[in-house]
Amino acid sequence: MLEPRKSIGALCLECYVEMNKLLCIPERVEFEYCKYCGSIRWGHQWISGGEVSEASLVFTKKFLENRIKPCLNTVRRYELVDLHPLTVPSWRTVYSATYSVLIEGVDETVRQEYSLEVYARPTICPSCKNARGGDYNVLLQIRGISPTELARTLRRLLDSSTQIASSIVDVVEHSNGVDFLLLDRGSATKIIRELKKYYNANIKITSEDVGVTSRGRLRRRTVISLSLLSSRTRRQSRAKS
Repeated sequence: MLEPRKSIGALCLECYVEMNKLLCIPERVEFEYCKYCGSIRWGHQWISGGEVSEASLVFTKKFLENRIKPCLNTVRRYELVDLHPLTVPSWRTVYSATYSVLIEGVDETVRQEYSLEVYARPTICPSCKNARGGDYNVLLQIRGISPTELARTLRRLLDSSTQIASSIVDVVEHSNGVDFLLLDRGSATKIIRELKKYYNANIKITSEDVGVTSRGRLRRRTVISLSLLSSRTRRQSRAKS
């Protein structure tokens, strides 16, 4: 336990640590994870990650060791000394991170613990995309919503559905929506069904030629355009459910 006789200004050291967030650590972060080779995106590079549980730990440790800054100018030095998951590591994992922090005017370090929610966002890295030719069978174009709001609305579905996570080849963000490049139509149907719980929408389904198969047959891709018009009322949402 911290010794109460040590103080910073009008507060004892123990109270100072309890009342102040020493390091600026966000409550939630996400990273891009290649579902084919297991690599993770770090800045402009793709590095080895492994299975999603391993990749989540690799990213989280690098993030906490390299991208954290002090919240107070009294912090002189800090070091990550413990990191462990509080939930079963998966596409969404909650971690506990403990830092050893040296505060100005105090001879010995103090410890402060933080909770961090980490999401793995499935995608495909450039190497795998080139190897696979970037093939996808369904283009789901969603418009009328910001990428941030869409991610918030679909978070529970994307976290719980391994089918959708495995089907996503890429995600392209626009100012008023998102394009999902998918391997199967069933995943598109699930995404649309989830969004229609909360929004009135128009749907248009077409197809486009994308080349020929190895047997010389015409290959076509399904294009689904989903326009979100307005939010549903609570009564509408319950009736739809």
